[in-house]
Amino acid sequence: MHPPGTPQWFAVFVGTVGIAFGLCSAILITRLVAKPVDELRAGFHAVGQGQLDVQIPLRRADEFGALVGDFNQMVVELRDKERLRRAFGLHVGEKVAQQIMARDPALGGTEQVVTLLFLDLRGFSARAAQAEPKMIVNLLNRFLQAMVEIVETEHGGMEHDGMVNKFLGDGFMAIFGAGSSASTHADDAVAAGCSMLCRLELFNADLVRRNEAPLGIGIGINTGRAIVGSIGSSERMEFTVIGNTVNVASRIEGLNKRLDTSLLLSKATKDHLTRPISLRACHRSTSKA
Repeated sequence: MHPPGTPQWFAVFVGTVGIAFGLCSAILITRLVAKPVDELRAGFHAVGQGQLDVQIPLRRADEFGALVGDFNQMVVELRDKERLRRAFGLHVGEKVAQQIMARDPALGGTEQVVTLLFLDLRGFSARAAQAEPKMIVNLLNRFLQAMVEIVETEHGGMEHDGMVNKFLGDGFMAIFGAGSSASTHADDAVAAGCSMLCRLELFNADLVRRNEAPLGIGIGINTGRAIVGSIGSSERMEFTVIGNTVNVASRIEGLNKRLDTSLLLSKATKDHLTRPISLRACHRSTSKA
């Protein structure tokens, strides 16, 4: 071993100090660079998994601090857009919102073969005139909630794959097959109509237990070509379906009153059915549509 003060000892000392300095620098760089990179990586992964409540603490004023600030701002904007998308879906329907967001937002449409279902409550206007508004709104909302769930979600082990396009006072219009290549939209609409009648029996049983009068409905279904798309002005648009097929479906629903029935479907819908179902023919009726 070289005694202190010799050139060899000095070289060893300087080398040791250099190694220690290098190790300290490496540790410091790791803490200053690797840690924020890891935090950003974890943040992006969380956002990719749909977690929009992620925020990375902003502790620095250098380039990494600016990058963390941009990330946090991006998450806030994504959260605002998701909140807007959900609100949009609540007003127009989740499936309609998906269709609009997946297509060109400009005005226009395409011709498609679809099945339309119209539902209307019987005598509800007279009932509303004799009851408290709050009670009527509550009753209508509970009824529509039950019927919309049948159209748009799985019911009784069957996915009806429809979308409620618009509410019409105490009823609504639903579309089956829009934007889909499936050929079972007529079956889905008829199955949804039958499920609505079954659900109505349970709904009415609950009303009777509350000493309230039961409800009656009429359902009309028609299949054919229609224009599906966005109509309106450049400032305000509506995603809907137009054409004679829609008019006929509405007229068929209205025939339930005259024929004392609850569900009617057109011959066009019958011809599009792919699954067997028991049907009863009504006497011929000419629709004004």
